[in-house]
Amino acid sequence: MNVTEIDSELQEIINGCLNNDRLSQHRLYDRYAPRMYGVCLRYANGREEAEDMLMEGFMRVYKSLPTFRWESSFNTWIYSVMVNTAVSHYRSVKRFRKELFSDDVVEGEEFAEEENIVASLAAKQLLEMLEQMPDGMRLVFNLKAVEEYSFQEIAEKLGKKENAIRICYMRARKWLMERIGE
Repeated sequence: MNVTEIDSELQEIINGCLNNDRLSQHRLYDRYAPRMYGVCLRYANGREEAEDMLMEGFMRVYKSLPTFRWESSFNTWIYSVMVNTAVSHYRSVKRFRKELFSDDVVEGEEFAEEENIVASLAAKQLLEMLEQMPDGMRLVFNLKAVEEYSFQEIAEKLGKKENAIRICYMRARKWLMERIGE
C-alpha cells in the first residue's frame, strides 16, 4: 500500500466514524489502539487503568472527530487526544497528592542538567518503573520527558504553579535515578 492509499483509507474510515458507522469506529480502533495503548500505559497505574484510559480516549476521539481538519497528521492529533485524556483522567479522579506539587525545595534537591533517562532503559523496564512511580510524578515526568511539554505548559494543563511542576519533575527524575541505580 502506498501513502495515498493509506490516506484515502483513513479518510474513508474517518468519514464513516463521522456518520456513526460502528464498523468504521471498529476499524479506527483496530488501527490505532495498539500504539495509543502504549501512550496510556506510560500514564497509567497498571494495565487495567491503561485500558480504561484507552477506552475513554477513543470515546473522545469519536466525539472530537468533527474538529479534525487535516491541518496536521491524524497520528499527531489522536496522540494529543490520548495524552489529554490521561491528564484529564488524573484530574477527574483527584490522584494528585499536594506534597508532590509543593513550591518548597527540600534541602539537597537541585535541578540538574537534563539527563537522558529514557534512552538508558529498555522500553519494558521503563514502563515497569513508571507503573511504580507515584501518580503525580509519573504524569509530570511523562509530560516533560516524553511529550516534551514546557514546564509552563504543564502547569497550565494541570492548574498548578510552574515552580511546583519543576520541583515535581526533579523529584520524579530523582525517584527514577534511584531505581535505575538499584
